[in-house]
Amino acid sequence: MMAQLQRPPPLSEFRRFQTFDVDAARDIVARHFCSHKLERQSSDDRFDACQHRVSGEHVSLNYLRYGGDVTIEPGELTRFFLIQIPLAGAADVTNGCQAVASNSQTASILNPDRHTVMRWHSGCEQLLVQIDRQFVDEVASRVTGMDLGARLRFAPEFLLKRPEARQWTRKLWGLVRAAENGELFGSGNSPRQNRLEEELIVSLLGVQENTASALLSRETSQSGSAILKRAVDMIRDRMREDISLIDLARHAGTTPRNLQIVFKREMDLTPVQYLQQCRLNLARHLLLARNGDIPVSDVAELSGHRHLGRFSLAYKKRFGESPKATARCRVFC
Repeated sequence: MMAQLQRPPPLSEFRRFQTFDVDAARDIVARHFCSHKLERQSSDDRFDACQHRVSGEHVSLNYLRYGGDVTIEPGELTRFFLIQIPLAGAADVTNGCQAVASNSQTASILNPDRHTVMRWHSGCEQLLVQIDRQFVDEVASRVTGMDLGARLRFAPEFLLKRPEARQWTRKLWGLVRAAENGELFGSGNSPRQNRLEEELIVSLLGVQENTASALLSRETSQSGSAILKRAVDMIRDRMREDISLIDLARHAGTTPRNLQIVFKREMDLTPVQYLQQCRLNLARHLLLARNGDIPVSDVAELSGHRHLGRFSLAYKKRFGESPKATARCRVFC
Protein backbone atom coordinates (compact mmCIF):
# COMPACT_ATOMS: atom_id res chain seq x y z
CA MET A 1 0.00 0.00 0.00
CA MET A 2 1.34 3.43 -0.89
CA ALA A 3 2.22 5.54 2.13
CA GLN A 4 -0.03 8.58 2.64
CA LEU A 5 1.77 11.83 1.90
CA GLN A 6 2.09 14.12 4.89
CA ARG A 7 0.91 17.69 4.50
CA PRO A 8 3.72 20.22 5.06
CA PRO A 9 3.56 22.46 8.14
CA PRO A 10 1.66 25.74 7.73
CA LEU A 11 3.42 28.74 6.20
CA SER A 12 6.21 26.52 4.87
CA GLU A 13 7.12 29.07 2.19
CA PHE A 14 7.94 31.59 4.92
CA ARG A 15 10.66 29.70 6.75
CA ARG A 16 12.82 31.96 8.90
CA PHE A 17 15.25 29.32 10.12
CA GLN A 18 15.90 25.67 10.80
CA THR A 19 18.73 24.65 13.10
CA PHE A 20 20.00 21.89 15.37
CA ASP A 21 21.78 24.44 17.58
CA VAL A 22 19.99 25.56 20.76
CA ASP A 23 21.80 28.89 21.03
CA ALA A 24 21.07 29.80 17.41
CA ALA A 25 17.39 28.93 17.83
CA ARG A 26 17.11 31.03 20.97
CA ASP A 27 18.76 34.04 19.36
CA ILE A 28 16.62 34.00 16.22
CA VAL A 29 13.31 33.42 18.04
CA ALA A 30 14.20 36.27 20.41
CA ARG A 31 14.42 38.68 17.47
CA HIS A 32 10.81 37.93 16.57
CA PHE A 33 9.36 37.69 20.08
CA CYS A 34 11.46 38.62 23.10
CA SER A 35 14.58 37.50 24.96
CA HIS A 36 14.12 34.22 26.82
CA LYS A 37 15.78 31.21 28.35
CA LEU A 38 15.77 28.03 26.24
CA GLU A 39 17.08 24.78 27.70
CA ARG A 40 16.97 21.17 26.59
CA GLN A 41 15.49 18.73 29.09
CA SER A 42 16.93 15.59 27.53
CA SER A 43 19.99 14.84 25.45
CA ASP A 44 18.37 11.66 24.12
CA ASP A 45 15.85 13.31 21.81
CA ARG A 46 16.59 15.22 18.62
CA PHE A 47 16.64 19.01 18.82
CA ASP A 48 15.42 20.31 15.46
CA ALA A 49 14.10 23.87 15.72
CA CYS A 50 12.21 25.52 12.89
CA GLN A 51 10.14 28.69 12.53
CA HIS A 52 7.87 29.96 9.77
CA ARG A 53 6.58 33.51 10.11
CA VAL A 54 4.53 36.18 8.33
CA SER A 55 3.92 39.62 9.80
CA GLY A 56 0.93 41.91 9.23
CA GLU A 57 -0.02 45.30 10.64
CA HIS A 58 -0.54 44.22 14.26
CA VAL A 59 -0.62 40.42 14.02
CA SER A 60 1.98 37.82 13.04
CA LEU A 61 1.36 34.16 12.27
CA ASN A 62 4.02 31.64 13.20
CA TYR A 63 4.71 27.94 12.99
CA LEU A 64 7.28 26.86 15.58
CA ARG A 65 8.79 23.59 16.74
CA TYR A 66 11.85 22.58 18.74
CA GLY A 67 11.73 18.84 18.12
CA GLY A 68 13.13 17.88 21.50
CA ASP A 69 11.86 18.38 25.03
CA VAL A 70 12.64 21.99 26.05
CA THR A 71 11.80 24.57 28.69
CA ILE A 72 11.22 28.17 27.62
CA GLU A 73 11.12 31.07 30.05
CA PRO A 74 10.43 34.47 28.46
CA GLY A 75 9.25 36.05 31.71
CA GLU A 76 6.82 38.86 30.80
CA LEU A 77 6.20 39.31 27.09
CA THR A 78 5.45 43.01 27.74
CA ARG A 79 4.44 44.16 24.25
CA PHE A 80 2.22 41.39 22.89
CA PHE A 81 -0.28 38.63 23.56
CA LEU A 82 0.66 35.19 22.27
CA ILE A 83 -1.90 32.53 21.38
CA GLN A 84 -0.36 29.05 21.15
CA ILE A 85 -2.31 26.31 19.37
CA PRO A 86 -0.70 22.83 19.40
CA LEU A 87 -0.72 21.10 16.02
CA ALA A 88 1.12 18.06 17.41
CA GLY A 89 2.35 17.01 20.82
CA ALA A 90 1.73 18.84 24.07
CA ALA A 91 3.07 21.62 26.27
CA ASP A 92 2.75 22.70 29.89
CA VAL A 93 2.32 26.46 30.16
CA THR A 94 2.25 28.73 33.20
CA ASN A 95 1.18 32.35 32.73
CA GLY A 96 1.00 34.25 35.99
CA CYS A 97 -0.69 31.95 38.50
CA GLN A 98 -2.52 29.93 35.84
CA ALA A 99 -1.22 26.58 34.57
CA VAL A 100 -2.45 25.18 31.25
CA ALA A 101 -1.94 21.61 30.01
CA SER A 102 -1.94 22.39 26.31
CA ASN A 103 -2.74 19.80 23.63
CA SER A 104 -4.86 19.35 20.51
CA GLN A 105 -7.97 20.32 22.48
CA THR A 106 -6.55 23.12 24.61
CA ALA A 107 -4.59 26.16 23.46
CA SER A 108 -2.97 28.79 25.66
CA ILE A 109 -3.08 32.59 25.68
CA LEU A 110 -0.12 34.36 27.23
CA ASN A 111 -0.92 37.71 28.85
CA PRO A 112 1.97 40.13 28.33
CA ASP A 113 2.13 41.41 31.92
CA ARG A 114 2.33 37.98 33.56
CA HIS A 115 5.46 35.86 34.03
CA THR A 116 5.53 32.91 31.64
CA VAL A 117 7.31 29.56 31.87
CA MET A 118 6.69 26.72 29.39
CA ARG A 119 7.75 23.17 28.71
CA TRP A 120 7.29 22.01 25.14
CA HIS A 121 7.44 18.22 25.18
CA SER A 122 9.24 16.26 22.50
CA GLY A 123 7.38 16.45 19.18
CA CYS A 124 5.41 19.58 20.07
CA GLU A 125 4.54 21.80 17.10
CA GLN A 126 2.44 24.93 17.50
CA LEU A 127 0.72 27.63 15.49
CA LEU A 128 1.43 30.92 17.26
CA VAL A 129 -0.57 34.13 16.86
CA GLN A 130 1.34 37.16 18.10
CA ILE A 131 -0.88 40.23 18.65
CA ASP A 132 0.27 43.71 19.59
CA ARG A 133 -0.97 44.52 23.08
CA GLN A 134 -1.83 48.13 22.32
CA PHE A 135 -3.90 47.02 19.32
CA VAL A 136 -5.96 44.65 21.51
CA ASP A 137 -6.61 47.46 24.01
CA GLU A 138 -7.61 49.84 21.21
CA VAL A 139 -10.00 47.33 19.64
CA ALA A 140 -11.55 46.53 23.02
CA SER A 141 -12.07 50.25 23.68
CA ARG A 142 -13.75 50.69 20.29
CA VAL A 143 -16.00 47.67 20.78
CA THR A 144 -17.11 48.74 24.26
CA GLY A 145 -17.25 52.42 23.28
CA MET A 146 -15.30 53.50 26.34
CA ASP A 147 -11.90 53.81 27.98
CA LEU A 148 -11.44 50.58 29.94
CA GLY A 149 -9.29 52.21 32.61
CA ALA A 150 -7.05 49.13 32.95
CA ARG A 151 -5.20 46.79 30.61
CA LEU A 152 -7.26 43.88 29.33
CA ARG A 153 -6.26 40.32 30.19
CA PHE A 154 -7.51 36.94 28.87
CA ALA A 155 -8.06 33.67 30.70
CA PRO A 156 -4.94 31.67 29.67
CA GLU A 157 -6.76 28.36 29.05
CA PHE A 158 -8.40 28.43 25.60
CA LEU A 159 -10.67 25.40 25.13
CA LEU A 160 -10.79 24.64 21.41
CA LYS A 161 -13.70 22.16 21.48
CA ARG A 162 -16.28 24.87 22.20
CA PRO A 163 -18.37 25.73 19.10
CA GLU A 164 -17.50 29.43 19.34
CA ALA A 165 -13.80 28.59 19.68
CA ARG A 166 -13.96 26.34 16.62
CA GLN A 167 -15.53 29.22 14.70
CA TRP A 168 -12.67 31.50 15.76
CA THR A 169 -10.02 28.97 14.73
CA ARG A 170 -11.69 28.69 11.31
CA LYS A 171 -11.22 32.46 10.92
CA LEU A 172 -7.58 32.04 11.91
CA TRP A 173 -6.94 29.23 9.43
CA GLY A 174 -8.60 31.39 6.78
CA LEU A 175 -5.89 34.00 7.43
CA VAL A 176 -3.19 31.32 7.28
CA ARG A 177 -4.45 30.08 3.90
CA ALA A 178 -4.73 33.64 2.59
CA ALA A 179 -1.11 34.26 3.63
CA GLU A 180 0.02 31.05 1.94
CA ASN A 181 -1.81 32.13 -1.25
CA GLY A 182 -0.16 35.55 -1.21
CA GLU A 183 -3.45 37.37 -0.52
CA LEU A 184 -2.51 38.77 2.90
CA PHE A 185 0.57 39.61 5.00
CA GLY A 186 2.29 41.21 2.05
CA SER A 187 2.74 44.65 0.52
CA GLY A 188 -0.17 46.56 -0.95
CA ASN A 189 -3.03 45.11 1.13
CA SER A 190 -2.89 47.23 4.30
CA PRO A 191 -6.60 48.29 4.52
CA ARG A 192 -7.89 44.73 4.09
CA GLN A 193 -5.13 43.35 6.30
CA ASN A 194 -5.99 45.76 9.11
CA ARG A 195 -9.73 45.03 8.81
CA LEU A 196 -9.27 41.26 8.99
CA GLU A 197 -6.87 41.54 11.91
CA GLU A 198 -9.41 43.69 13.75
CA GLU A 199 -12.20 41.19 13.02
CA LEU A 200 -10.03 38.41 14.44
CA ILE A 201 -9.53 40.36 17.69
CA VAL A 202 -13.20 41.35 17.96
CA SER A 203 -14.14 37.70 17.57
CA LEU A 204 -11.56 36.62 20.17
CA LEU A 205 -12.93 39.14 22.67
CA GLY A 206 -16.36 37.58 22.28
CA VAL A 207 -15.12 33.97 22.40
CA GLN A 208 -12.54 33.94 25.19
CA GLU A 209 -13.21 35.01 28.77
CA ASN A 210 -11.41 38.24 29.60
CA THR A 211 -11.50 40.99 32.19
CA ALA A 212 -13.81 43.10 29.99
CA SER A 213 -16.29 40.31 29.16
CA ALA A 214 -19.05 41.98 31.17
CA LEU A 215 -18.61 45.16 29.14
CA LEU A 216 -19.00 43.17 25.93
CA SER A 217 -22.31 41.58 26.90
CA ARG A 218 -25.28 41.90 24.54
CA GLU A 219 -27.24 44.25 26.74
CA THR A 220 -24.58 46.94 26.26
CA SER A 221 -24.74 46.76 22.46
CA GLN A 222 -26.06 49.69 20.53
CA SER A 223 -29.36 49.58 18.67
CA GLY A 224 -30.17 51.24 15.40
CA SER A 225 -32.36 53.92 17.03
CA ALA A 226 -30.71 57.35 16.74
CA ILE A 227 -32.24 58.47 20.05
CA LEU A 228 -31.00 55.38 21.85
CA LYS A 229 -27.57 55.62 20.24
CA ARG A 230 -27.08 59.21 21.40
CA ALA A 231 -28.13 58.32 24.95
CA VAL A 232 -25.92 55.21 25.05
CA ASP A 233 -22.95 57.19 23.73
CA MET A 234 -23.38 59.73 26.52
CA ILE A 235 -23.64 57.02 29.16
CA ARG A 236 -20.48 55.31 27.94
CA ASP A 237 -18.58 58.58 27.66
CA ARG A 238 -19.64 59.99 31.01
CA MET A 239 -20.72 57.05 33.19
CA ARG A 240 -18.22 58.07 35.87
CA GLU A 241 -20.04 61.39 36.24
CA ASP A 242 -23.41 62.20 37.80
CA ILE A 243 -25.91 61.91 34.93
CA SER A 244 -29.64 62.50 35.31
CA LEU A 245 -32.51 61.30 33.13
CA ILE A 246 -33.03 64.92 32.07
CA ASP A 247 -29.37 65.17 30.99
CA LEU A 248 -29.71 62.03 28.88
CA ALA A 249 -32.98 63.12 27.28
CA ARG A 250 -31.59 66.55 26.42
CA HIS A 251 -28.50 65.00 24.83
CA ALA A 252 -30.62 62.46 22.90
CA GLY A 253 -32.94 65.19 21.61
CA THR A 254 -36.14 63.89 23.16
CA THR A 255 -38.24 64.04 26.31
CA PRO A 256 -37.47 62.02 29.45
CA ARG A 257 -40.71 60.08 29.04
CA ASN A 258 -40.03 59.20 25.41
CA LEU A 259 -36.44 58.18 26.25
CA GLN A 260 -37.76 55.76 28.85
CA ILE A 261 -40.18 54.30 26.28
CA VAL A 262 -37.37 53.86 23.71
CA PHE A 263 -35.08 52.13 26.24
CA LYS A 264 -37.85 49.84 27.44
CA ARG A 265 -38.86 48.91 23.91
CA GLU A 266 -35.36 48.32 22.53
CA MET A 267 -33.40 47.14 25.60
CA ASP A 268 -36.07 46.16 28.14
CA LEU A 269 -34.32 48.47 30.61
CA THR A 270 -34.85 51.99 31.88
CA PRO A 271 -32.07 54.51 31.13
CA VAL A 272 -31.08 54.52 34.80
CA GLN A 273 -30.95 50.71 34.90
CA TYR A 274 -28.74 50.68 31.82
CA LEU A 275 -26.43 53.30 33.33
CA GLN A 276 -26.16 51.24 36.51
CA GLN A 277 -25.37 48.06 34.58
CA CYS A 278 -22.64 49.82 32.61
CA ARG A 279 -21.10 51.10 35.84
CA LEU A 280 -21.23 47.64 37.42
CA ASN A 281 -19.72 46.03 34.31
CA LEU A 282 -16.87 48.55 34.36
CA ALA A 283 -16.32 47.87 38.06
CA ARG A 284 -16.05 44.14 37.36
CA HIS A 285 -13.43 44.73 34.67
CA LEU A 286 -11.40 46.94 37.03
CA LEU A 287 -11.61 44.42 39.87
CA LEU A 288 -10.50 41.54 37.63
CA ALA A 289 -7.78 43.50 35.84
CA ARG A 290 -6.27 45.01 38.97
CA ASN A 291 -6.36 41.75 41.02
CA GLY A 292 -7.07 43.47 44.31
CA ASP A 293 -4.17 45.91 44.14
CA ILE A 294 -6.56 48.85 44.68
CA PRO A 295 -9.30 49.10 47.33
CA VAL A 296 -12.90 48.27 46.42
CA SER A 297 -13.83 51.81 47.44
CA ASP A 298 -11.52 53.18 44.74
CA VAL A 299 -13.03 50.84 42.14
CA ALA A 300 -16.49 52.05 43.13
CA GLU A 301 -15.46 55.66 42.63
CA LEU A 302 -13.66 54.96 39.35
CA SER A 303 -16.80 53.31 37.97
CA GLY A 304 -19.11 56.17 38.91
CA HIS A 305 -20.57 54.86 42.19
CA ARG A 306 -20.91 57.35 45.02
CA HIS A 307 -22.15 55.08 47.84
CA LEU A 308 -19.98 52.07 48.68
CA GLY A 309 -22.70 50.14 50.51
CA ARG A 310 -25.22 50.46 47.69
CA PHE A 311 -22.52 49.59 45.17
CA SER A 312 -21.63 46.36 46.99
CA LEU A 313 -25.28 45.29 47.23
CA ALA A 314 -25.99 46.05 43.57
CA TYR A 315 -22.78 44.32 42.48
CA LYS A 316 -23.59 41.13 44.40
CA LYS A 317 -27.13 41.09 43.01
CA ARG A 318 -25.82 41.37 39.45
CA PHE A 319 -22.84 39.01 39.57
CA GLY A 320 -23.69 36.69 42.45
CA GLU A 321 -20.57 37.56 44.46
CA SER A 322 -19.21 40.50 46.38
CA PRO A 323 -16.69 42.95 44.88
CA LYS A 324 -14.07 41.60 47.29
CA ALA A 325 -14.68 38.06 46.04
CA THR A 326 -14.16 39.22 42.45
CA ALA A 327 -10.95 41.00 43.44
CA ARG A 328 -9.67 37.67 44.80
CA CYS A 329 -10.41 35.86 41.51
CA ARG A 330 -7.37 33.88 40.34
CA VAL A 331 -8.33 33.44 36.66
CA PHE A 332 -6.49 36.57 35.52
CA CYS A 333 -3.78 36.82 38.17
